[in-house]
Amino acid sequence: MQIIFMLLVGCSICIAARGDLISTQILDTRNVVNNQAYIENELSQIVTDQFSIDPVEYGFWLYKVTYETIDIHGNFHLATGSISYPRVDWPVIANQAFPIMSYQHGTVVEKSSVTSENGEWILPAIISGSGYVYVEPDYLGLGGSEGAHPYQIAEPYGTAVVDLLRATRQFAAENDQFQINGQLFLTGYSEGGYATMATHQIIERDYSDEFSITVSFPIAGAYSMSGIMTDLMLSFTPYGQPFYFPFVLISYIESYPDIGLIEEYILPEYLFIFDMFDGYHSSSEINDAMPSIPITIMKPDSIASFEENNDHPLRVTLRENDLWDWLPQAPMYLFHGLGDEIIPPENSQLAYDQFIANGAQDVHLDYIPESWGGHSDVAPFALLGAFEVAKDYHMITELGDVNQDGYFNILDLVGITNIILYGSEDSFTLWAGDVNMDDSVNIQDIILVINSILEA
Repeated sequence: MQIIFMLLVGCSICIAARGDLISTQILDTRNVVNNQAYIENELSQIVTDQFSIDPVEYGFWLYKVTYETIDIHGNFHLATGSISYPRVDWPVIANQAFPIMSYQHGTVVEKSSVTSENGEWILPAIISGSGYVYVEPDYLGLGGSEGAHPYQIAEPYGTAVVDLLRATRQFAAENDQFQINGQLFLTGYSEGGYATMATHQIIERDYSDEFSITVSFPIAGAYSMSGIMTDLMLSFTPYGQPFYFPFVLISYIESYPDIGLIEEYILPEYLFIFDMFDGYHSSSEINDAMPSIPITIMKPDSIASFEENNDHPLRVTLRENDLWDWLPQAPMYLFHGLGDEIIPPENSQLAYDQFIANGAQDVHLDYIPESWGGHSDVAPFALLGAFEVAKDYHMITELGDVNQDGYFNILDLVGITNIILYGSEDSFTLWAGDVNMDDSVNIQDIILVINSILEA
């Protein structure tokens, strides 16, 4: 019997498609009162009285999810992430649909240093408590995902996020505790800023028929991998997080075979460092093993070859992963700290200038004053700034609002009528049309919407 079960599990994984939800595991939940107390306690430890946020309106349910995605070569992988949605408690009936906010986390090297493994964090408590479905991909190679993490490589971020969004839709369709509407917010800091920028570009390039971005907030990302970040490493100056350099190098070598072997680039006495990127060593441990000037772990001839050859394989792949020269269609707000010593703010300025030159109509750049601190110091303020801007776009949809415009009107009556006459394969449309929640869309739902219009 056990053998048959394992075979069935194996077969189900083999036939899974991108975005399929494989499993869920509850990590945490709080009602609205406990959620507010938790947030206030956490904020008091992070930023004291430097800023405040509005009280939350919901509790939350936080889950770890496992889903199907692909790597840069199109091979299928299981990935993990987190989904948190607003908790509505009895006697209130869950009759609202919420936007998705996808948060792309910053740099970690340990597989366990992600929300799906840690179990609780203030950000999903705030975001879901404010009326969003919060999703956070672990990315490939982190959390429960096997293999190495493709660090600062654009495509795997986009596919990991897109497939988690698909899994979120499936989770909502199978779960009567929450629904999602058509709004999609993207945000992230540092590595997450780069991942957010990559995801915005990739969704508009490849998945615009499936997802519509409401607004994105790329924050403090290294968008110029081949230019600004490369020049910083080639400057032979001390760097605050030396592990960044070998993390990028090993990720590119493992993802692009044409670059060559790690032994071709690194001095023999430093090769042991790359064994530390196994997902079980911390960035602090790797920093302690690194010289303060990261590029000095490289062989001098490999540095000279890279500097002298504009078509060097590593330089070519770095250019392929630059994210500053394209044309965003959806609104975008870039944030960056002027005192950022790890990811220079010129990354955001370059991207902003080029987006405007390319014809972008709704791209904005806001700097955080240098006096507010460096890369780590300004993160909460930048995320708060994004959260405040998001309020202008945020919309919660109620039962009966079939066209998701925030109002009950004749268009909703037309939508419900079309469902009755022709049916619908869209789970949200069916949910929104079933105003009296009797698992059927019929004339009674039309009457209820008419009443809502008259009462408005």
